[in-house]
Amino acid sequence: MNRLILMIYLIFTAMSVKAVDPVVSPVVKGGVIKGTVMDTSMDSPVEYATVSLYYMADSSLVDGTITDEKGAFELAKLKEGVYFVEVSFIGYNKAIIKNIPINRDRKLADLKIVNLRQSTESIGEVLVTTERSPVQYQIDKKVIPVSRQITAASGTAVDVLENVPSVSVDIEGNVSLRGNSNFTVLVDGKPSILDASDILEQMPASVIENIEIITNPSAKYDPEGTAGIINIITKKNTDKGLNGVTNFSLGSQDNLSADILMNYRKKNWNWNFGLDYNNRQFEGTSKNEYITVSDGYTSSVLSDGDSKMKRKSYGFRTGFDYDINDKNQISLGFRYGFRDMERGSILDYEEFDSSSVDTSFYDSKDLWQKEMDYLSANFSYVLKFNGEGHQLSSQVSYSRRGNGDESSTNELYEDDVLSSGQISTEDGSGSKMEIRSDYTLPLANDAKFEFGYQGQFSSSDAQTVQEDYDTTTGLYVANELYSHDVTYDQKVHGLYTTYASKMGLLGYQLGFRSEYTNREISYEGETDAFTIKRWDFFPTLHTQMDLGSNSQIMASYSRRIQRPRGYYLEPFITWTDAYNVRQGNPDLNPEYIDSFEVGYMKRFGDQAISLEAYYKMTDNKIERVKYVWEAEDNVMMSTFENVGKDYSLGIEATLNLSYSSWLKNDLIGNLYHYKEEGDFTITDSSGEEDYEDFSTNSFNWSLRNNSTFIFDKDTRLQITANYQSETTWAQGKRKGYFMSSAALKREFMKRKLSATFQVSDIFGTAKHETIYEGDSFYNFSQFTRKSPTFNLKLSFKINNYKLNRERGSNGGVDVEEFEM
Repeated sequence: MNRLILMIYLIFTAMSVKAVDPVVSPVVKGGVIKGTVMDTSMDSPVEYATVSLYYMADSSLVDGTITDEKGAFELAKLKEGVYFVEVSFIGYNKAIIKNIPINRDRKLADLKIVNLRQSTESIGEVLVTTERSPVQYQIDKKVIPVSRQITAASGTAVDVLENVPSVSVDIEGNVSLRGNSNFTVLVDGKPSILDASDILEQMPASVIENIEIITNPSAKYDPEGTAGIINIITKKNTDKGLNGVTNFSLGSQDNLSADILMNYRKKNWNWNFGLDYNNRQFEGTSKNEYITVSDGYTSSVLSDGDSKMKRKSYGFRTGFDYDINDKNQISLGFRYGFRDMERGSILDYEEFDSSSVDTSFYDSKDLWQKEMDYLSANFSYVLKFNGEGHQLSSQVSYSRRGNGDESSTNELYEDDVLSSGQISTEDGSGSKMEIRSDYTLPLANDAKFEFGYQGQFSSSDAQTVQEDYDTTTGLYVANELYSHDVTYDQKVHGLYTTYASKMGLLGYQLGFRSEYTNREISYEGETDAFTIKRWDFFPTLHTQMDLGSNSQIMASYSRRIQRPRGYYLEPFITWTDAYNVRQGNPDLNPEYIDSFEVGYMKRFGDQAISLEAYYKMTDNKIERVKYVWEAEDNVMMSTFENVGKDYSLGIEATLNLSYSSWLKNDLIGNLYHYKEEGDFTITDSSGEEDYEDFSTNSFNWSLRNNSTFIFDKDTRLQITANYQSETTWAQGKRKGYFMSSAALKREFMKRKLSATFQVSDIFGTAKHETIYEGDSFYNFSQFTRKSPTFNLKLSFKINNYKLNRERGSNGGVDVEEFEM
């Protein structure tokens, strides 16, 4: 089956190259005006910009169109005359190109690049005191420039996401997209072998240009991830010659980071190189309470003490782009990195139960460590045919990781005598290869057809070993009952097609994707493997309408899938610490998600408001289920079940205000109702079944405010405030919390050097508190971070890494003359 699909793909690619290359654009009667619309600050195409054509003589409207995903447009069948073109899009100044002649001697007027400037920018020889637009809305995504987030300047992608619409980050750095932690992370549109959380935690904020939030991806994207996609766009440069930027930051609690990014461009080739190092630590206090009921007896375990989390990483990346000619382009990229994580605590324990008046007191030194190295490489090739936007692009990417986990729990009585101990280790590796090819064919009347293939081939293995402390020998002895080897292989073949067109001012895109999954999980000592062979289908629909007066409305639908992660399926028991064990469920089915969204955006000069309503339904909802493990008292079992369905209905609002030239404010709010309907059954060792209801509903909300004070062209202050409400689920809740941060940025040496001083969690109010409870257990956990924390970041630009752009400006409208 796999060979057949790959053969079809290769035949299709070969036929596309041979059959399409000779095709030339049909002869069009009359004149043609064409061009490409680009965002000046992001150096990226602007999709669905409105292009209007007028006569110069009387300013009467002649024709109009909208740009495609490459920012391209074309106006055809034009009579002889002199025209001007007006290009507009919400959040940008209008761009006008005057005096465009169409006559017998000049039937084609190529405007080449039409630059749109975000309406809050100020233009001159250099960029001055105003801010870039906080969010750019496109038909299927939101684009957020990272340069606005100065309170996250010395952090990672996780810190940047704290102030991004649709995204929530808790005090421990756990990221969720509209309340859901199952999402996909891409880097420059490419996948990685790393988990989403690992990518976000090791990516320095200083190397990120933009972050794209795609909550309802089209059929062109991989449908994996219930919540959607976070695409990280890294910094690049289009200046000729050698240039770059270097950053260094030093903070409290021994935090330290540094990175450098260099770029060299000459004629038709470009080379980039980057290094980064990051050492982050979080100190605080932990408090835990475990209460279990078994056979009529109540057991309690209480603990509190100091905790510390460490995250150290370093990375290297390089890339090469080469334009062979006007029709052929190639790109190569390579990344390597290493990450070391550690979470340790020294806790005082108090243990007692209702069957005895005695209470045990002891100390415990707990340590969890994880080391991981990874590499990724990619190659891409673009073949352009005759006709604007007509092309075939292919990409091959490969990534690999190796990791080792170790967790230890050592219980100490008086005089630090070791009474019991447990060490659990897991070593393994994994690899992933992706092959994809995308064919784009522009059609008449601004329509477009796309077709593509994506193949993903992943494999991993893990060896789990547990050792228990033997008090008689004073040694740790392997426990074969909890030691296992597992191998995981998965192949996913996907075919997709999309068709985009417009009816008047309404632009729409229809999509359909089909995927075939072949998965096999095998275990040492087991003769039978757990396999899945299945076809899945994913329709999508995206629409957008420009209502005029700087307003637009968008609506979309997509169907997505969330396949169970590898350890969700492991049928054996694994100890995670002295009071918790985990067991997977190989019978899990994937989740299927139907997602609907409607959005409205309106701009009033420098002010803007956006409203997005969303509704999601999930079938085969996978939940982590907790209950008291019958094998040992005080020990909780966690497993995974398809409990039923869940529903989310909410509205998200973003308000961008410009009170004056020195004060900008962004306010983001999210309110949603969550309902889950489901149940599960626990079967004990005797075969007796215990039915448990797993239904719940709750209202959840969050509010974030980001205020920027611009003192002069070189100095600004940013203050952020973030509140997350209490969130409940079937077996517990996470309590609400408030956190605020501030940063002061000053630029020197004609903006070649900048210094940013940051203060995080100013009032020390950020706490992470969770409660899990059922008929026979109650678990409370609290982590309070030592705060506030301080950080100083220095950034130096080499050979003016940022582009200087010069244009004329007239009252929020940029005017240019057409050049022959």
